[in-house]
Amino acid sequence: MVPCIEILIGKLKFTAATEITIKKGWKNFTDTATIKLPKAIYYDDNGNLKPVEHIGNFIKVGHKVEIKLGYNRQLFTEFIGYVARSPRINIPYELICEDEMWQLKRKEVSVSIKNAAVRQIIEAVAPGYDLDCIDELYGDFSMKQTTAVKAFNELQEKAGIYTFFRDDRLVCGKIYSDEKVSKKQPVFEYCENIIDHNLQYIFPEEAKVKIYAKSINKNGEVINYETGEEGGDIEHWTDRDGLNKDELKKRTDNRLKNLKTRGGYKGTITSFGWPRVEHGQVAQVIDKKYDERNTKNFVDEVEINVTANGGFRRTLDIGKTYRDGELKTIT
Repeated sequence: MVPCIEILIGKLKFTAATEITIKKGWKNFTDTATIKLPKAIYYDDNGNLKPVEHIGNFIKVGHKVEIKLGYNRQLFTEFIGYVARSPRINIPYELICEDEMWQLKRKEVSVSIKNAAVRQIIEAVAPGYDLDCIDELYGDFSMKQTTAVKAFNELQEKAGIYTFFRDDRLVCGKIYSDEKVSKKQPVFEYCENIIDHNLQYIFPEEAKVKIYAKSINKNGEVINYETGEEGGDIEHWTDRDGLNKDELKKRTDNRLKNLKTRGGYKGTITSFGWPRVEHGQVAQVIDKKYDERNTKNFVDEVEINVTANGGFRRTLDIGKTYRDGELKTIT
């Protein structure tokens, strides 16, 4: 299969590049793309090819960017965003691009809502977007002269609620429970389409899990409790039985103990550009020699690399283990 590229920047179209790196995931607010272009770039001037003497005359900060990648002339959009910084004139030319979060970093907002739902907060700081948000009550929320991204960071630090763009939707809190993510489970097999990996089995006692629990009592008061360790799987759990703080703590601690009985794989696998997979999907890793190494996991991050020597590669950061029949209610 022959890799193919189409890059649209403003009114310009490129069908080749020295190197492309795209990073997409839910742990960071912003998906990014780095495009490296050769020094010798030409443009069409009424049928005459002329050299680009200074790339900054053609590509400006804020220009819309779309990157399509594929094989055998079959292209799929892998990134949409903006030129986030002035082009670096080192050789090769380097363009740093960010997704729609770039816009939200630049706009000042203020918000103050009593007993706010998470959706109300997001709609207040980032109005006008196609929003896919968890149905949860947050409580009082107030930030003055800030940006939407700083408000998202507040939700993440205080309640473990992550906000990011997935395709053209603003997604809040739905790490693994986004109903619009493809239900296909791409298969990656050792000695077939797995080029490299650093997967390591994590035993149950070593597994890291953080639970953010919430209960709403009969008076409408929100009670929060969190337990577990940073740096591992994240789970949000809302109790509907009106538990008090002690009851919520006991039930959440028991849930953590149950989750800590499960082991699983962590690490990355590198494959070819296809099959396509996005973060939030479930990927299957198959080993025909050792069945015990077979696993199904949610994908936390995807990094795409395209180079002249290395070709088209997709690296997946393997996250929480998925079990057949498991309801994807974990956010």
